[in-house]
Amino acid sequence: MPYEWKIAIRFLTDGKAQTFFILLGIAVGVAVQIFLNSIITGVQENLLDNTIGTSSHITIASSDADSKNRIDQYEKVLERLDIDKDIIKASPSVDGNAFLKKADNDTSLIVKGIELERADSIYNIKDRMVSGAAQIGANQILIGKDLAEEYELEAGGAVNLTMPDGSIQSFIVAGIFDLESANINGSWVFMDIMRAQKLYGLSGYASRIEMQVREPFEADLKSAKLAGSFPGLSVENWKQQNAQLLSALSSQSSSSYTIQVFVLIAIALGISSVLAVSVVQKSKQIGILKAMGVTGRSASRIFIIQGTLLGFAGAVAGIGLGALLLELFRIGTASSGGLGFSLDIKRENIIIVLAVATFAGMAAAFVPARNSEKLNPMEVIRNG
Repeated sequence: MPYEWKIAIRFLTDGKAQTFFILLGIAVGVAVQIFLNSIITGVQENLLDNTIGTSSHITIASSDADSKNRIDQYEKVLERLDIDKDIIKASPSVDGNAFLKKADNDTSLIVKGIELERADSIYNIKDRMVSGAAQIGANQILIGKDLAEEYELEAGGAVNLTMPDGSIQSFIVAGIFDLESANINGSWVFMDIMRAQKLYGLSGYASRIEMQVREPFEADLKSAKLAGSFPGLSVENWKQQNAQLLSALSSQSSSSYTIQVFVLIAIALGISSVLAVSVVQKSKQIGILKAMGVTGRSASRIFIIQGTLLGFAGAVAGIGLGALLLELFRIGTASSGGLGFSLDIKRENIIIVLAVATFAGMAAAFVPARNSEKLNPMEVIRNG
C-alpha cells in the first residue's frame, strides 16, 4: 500500500470521533437521497403505468374531416408498422357509439371493434377478465365491470344494444373485464372488428390504429416520424394528451434534484471543513513528513485520499441506511393497506450515488489539500 494511503488512514483513525460524525453526516445525507429518489421514482412509475401502461402510446387516425374517421387500406399501414422495430404492437379498431337502455337508465357506450390478439397486447384484456372468457366471435361482446354491475349483467347473458340508426342488435356477454378505469369499465364494449365494420358501414376501413412503442418517452419523436411516413393521416401521442401529467412529473423531479443537490453541497462542505481542521491539527506531522523528504504534492494527496475515503465509506453506509428507512416505511404503511406502488432501490441509482458522493468527497478535499501543500515545514516545526 502506498505510504500516502497509510498516512491518510492513520489520520482518520487518530480522530475517531471526528471521523465517525462526518461519516454519519454523509450517511444521513445519502440515505435521504436514496429514500427520496426511491419514493419519487416509485410514484412516477406507478402514475405512468396507470396512464400509459395499458393504453395506446401513439394513435393514427384519419386527418380528413370528410372521411368520417375512416382509414382506408389500413392493412397496408399495419404491415409497415409490424416491421418497425420501435413498435411493440399495433392494433386497428373500428369505433362507434351505441346505447344500452333499461327502465329509466340510458347509457351511451363506446363500441370498439378489435382484433383480440392485437388489442390484448395493448390493453392486456385476457389477464383482466373478472368473469367469463375473452371471446368476441360471432355476436359475442366483452363489457366492463361497472357497466355489468349497473345493469345486472352476467357472463353468458344476453344484452340488446341500440345503434345510432335506431336498430336494436342482440349480443351475448362472453366476458366481463376490469381495465382499472371507472370510465372505461362503465362505457366500453369490445366486439370483433368485422362485426363492427358491418354495423357501422365501415367494411374495409378502420377508425384508428393504436400502438405501443418500446420507449414511451420517445413517443413524440416516433409519432413525428410516422406522420412523415403517412402524410394523409393524423398521428397523436400520449405526451400530447397528458401534458399536465408530464408537467407535474417534471416539477416533481426538479424538486427532488434540487433537494439532492443541496444535500451534496452539505456533504461536501462537511468534508471540507473537517479536513481543513485536520490540516491545522496535523500541521506538525505534515511539517515533519516534508522535512523527511515528502513532497508537497504527496502531502496534498494524503488529504485527497481522506476526502475520497470519507465520501465512499459514507455513501456505502448511507445506502444501507436508506434501505433500512425504506423497509421501515414499508412496514409503517402496511397497517394502512400498504403502498400502491413498488419501492425499490435501482441499481443505477446506487452506482450514481456512490460515484457522486465519492467525487464530492474528493472535490471537497481540494482546498485543504492545497493548504497542506503550501505548509512550510521549518515554520510549522518551529512554531509547534
